[in-house]
Amino acid sequence: MNKKIVIITSSFPFGKSEVWAINEINSLLDLGSEITIIPRTGQGKITNQDAVKFTSNLIDLPFLNWTIFIFLLRNILFRPFLFLKLLIEIIKQSNTIIDFVKGLIILPKSLFLAKILKSRNVDHIHSFSTTSTAVMAHIISSNLKVPWSYTLHSSSILNSKYKRSLLFQSRSASKCRTISQITANDLSNFIGPSLSKKITMVHLGVDIKGFKKEKSIVNDPLIIVTPAELKVHKGHVYAIEAAKKLIDIGVSNFKWFFYGSGPLLNELQKKVKELNLINHCYFPGNLDHHKLLNKYNNNEVDIVISSSISIPDVFEGIPVSLMEAMSYEIPVIATDCGGTKELVDGKSGILVKQKNSEAVANAIFKLMNKPEFSRKIGHNGRIKVKHDFDTMKNASELIKMF
Repeated sequence: MNKKIVIITSSFPFGKSEVWAINEINSLLDLGSEITIIPRTGQGKITNQDAVKFTSNLIDLPFLNWTIFIFLLRNILFRPFLFLKLLIEIIKQSNTIIDFVKGLIILPKSLFLAKILKSRNVDHIHSFSTTSTAVMAHIISSNLKVPWSYTLHSSSILNSKYKRSLLFQSRSASKCRTISQITANDLSNFIGPSLSKKITMVHLGVDIKGFKKEKSIVNDPLIIVTPAELKVHKGHVYAIEAAKKLIDIGVSNFKWFFYGSGPLLNELQKKVKELNLINHCYFPGNLDHHKLLNKYNNNEVDIVISSSISIPDVFEGIPVSLMEAMSYEIPVIATDCGGTKELVDGKSGILVKQKNSEAVANAIFKLMNKPEFSRKIGHNGRIKVKHDFDTMKNASELIKMF
């Protein structure tokens, strides 16, 4: 039987976040599920062309309008005990006063959404994240009396600051999904043995149908790509230092493209200039996802590198950008950060210590000078993705969880 699943997002399909959801939702639809997408914060223009096709699956409402306000008043007047129950539950999953206020803002919209969804005979509600988005999922679930679950992407919120909300949501949810084993282990320790039985680990995945023939490094100059937001935890500064180390050992025939945007752009460009790397390191801004995949498919990229680092309150999951490169048999180099080593294990890609620019430079040098090794790494990378990160396989596991 095809399941009717409601997915609560933070803002997807609007904005630039949660783009990993495209593969997951596509796969769920391909497997016959009926999907309704509800962004907690929406009311905008869909700019991601891959997400436009989900318009027919979308329910996009403001937090409040006259219709929702009148419906709220009716609930207060005619269902006071339910309204009081929901208020108490919002308090129970609020870590701070700000969280409580956010819950109050979410409440009217959530009640109205439950009314809309009642006639759709929904089987399951899934929140693509925890905290505020999960509050909305819980309220709708409570009204419809159907099970709900959440996805935890990172261990960064597994601390005392978020303990109140996560414990409540883990008790209320039927399943707690994580996208990496390291986060599953951390969540288990955080919520305790009795609730840990609800934890299911299902990786994010990529469409592996795209395929190109094996190749060793052939571009002249060597083309290196790092697709990541220009933020501190992405470790660009160490990648730039690795580029300088390559120059220092006599390797100058390369171009390194840092695709992405973010607050560190000026700082990183300044560092490139200071190290005299302006003919080697480039910041062309965001690159359309299809254009990047076309570069992979057309053998225009030789190495993809992730240089992420661990910083407080930020936890790297398993980079989808690496999965995509590996699915095209492009050799990858990654730092041992967050859940990355579940994807890049030394055979499927080269794993180096964080903040170790010399190790990154040495790995690049090795891939440049050992074409058979480079080809083997690329081949093993695709096998790894096909086995553990195929979005269709992982979506099948999600449906079992729902």
